[in-house]
Amino acid sequence: MAQRRSFGEISKLPSGRYRARYTGPDGRRHKAPQTYHSRDDAAGWLRQQEKLIEFDAWTPPESSTRTADTTVGEWLTKWLDMRRRGTTALEPSTWENYEKTLRWRILDTTGDAAKLRAIPLSRLTRRDVASWWDAITTTFDTPPTNRAAYLRLHTAIQAAVDRDLITTNPVSVPDARKRPTPHRKDLPEADVMNAITDALDHRHPRIDGRYKIIAILTFFHGLRIGEALGLRRRDITDDGDTITIHIKGNAYRSKDGGMIRKDTTKTTAGYRDVPIFARFHNDIRWHLTHITRDHPDAPLCATAEGNIVMDTSYRTTLTRAKQRAGYADVRLSPHYGRVWLITTLAEAGMPIPAVGEILGQRDLRTITEVYMRYSKAARDQILDQVNQKILG
Repeated sequence: MAQRRSFGEISKLPSGRYRARYTGPDGRRHKAPQTYHSRDDAAGWLRQQEKLIEFDAWTPPESSTRTADTTVGEWLTKWLDMRRRGTTALEPSTWENYEKTLRWRILDTTGDAAKLRAIPLSRLTRRDVASWWDAITTTFDTPPTNRAAYLRLHTAIQAAVDRDLITTNPVSVPDARKRPTPHRKDLPEADVMNAITDALDHRHPRIDGRYKIIAILTFFHGLRIGEALGLRRRDITDDGDTITIHIKGNAYRSKDGGMIRKDTTKTTAGYRDVPIFARFHNDIRWHLTHITRDHPDAPLCATAEGNIVMDTSYRTTLTRAKQRAGYADVRLSPHYGRVWLITTLAEAGMPIPAVGEILGQRDLRTITEVYMRYSKAARDQILDQVNQKILG
């Protein structure tokens, strides 16, 4: 029996699915190009048609079948290709990230999550998207990557809406938009970082020393791993008393293997000059003499063949250095150095905006809420000062 509404009607079929129909502005009866699993889905299609009529943007549903054979997977592939070139082209590293995320969670995935890519774009429903989201969240325990895949999917499907390929964007799962709580990095101890860095020194047996400079730059000077790997010989100046690093680019991992350098930083604030602490001057000079080739554009962090060191190679080497230093169980990645430097500079009295300039971080809220910690020694010192005032 059909359920009549103010606009259109919904009928439950013997199969248990629902059919939506209505009378259009042309006086003819029109039905949805598909049946629906629930009455709510059928009602949603009717609301779309009613809205199109209201805004004088309606065409008969039967004439909107031009995308019926285009699947979600095919559209995502086409959308990625569009974002690789033209006026809306993404940065190469950003595109690589988009492609990898969609491939891992939609285009090349297996199981129930794989069903999404085969659904015709014109028949995609909120239920389909919710089922995909449930599948990837139960299969992959990687909330940041899952959320990134959802956001990329939403953007891609919105692009289809903007091109009138479909009428509305059904990618709407409230839980998927919630930002996962990141692991809060503990404040690393300077002596721990020093011990691990020293374990990379060339004076140790079977250690050529080429990775030590990466630890120096990321742990103690707050460089992002891509910034450190993107440095060239020309990006270092040494006047005898001071050594300064000039950050003018970034390196990222290529889909085809190897590292690629680009002449842009992660953000505009990333372009900056970073003075090297005197404690590491001899290490920098040794590296320039024995590791980096003489050409001005030679990679600072280079393999024996002169190529940019892979970030994955450094992380593997860092794990071994932690083991040699006796800190195998300490959680410490290159990014932890930003936590240490921001906290150390702030406790020493440097204004937060100045800290941001050195770190290439313009968002002061990110500095104070994401990176900054307070060391126990500094806290105890302040509490002791307050105690002395109480005692008079």
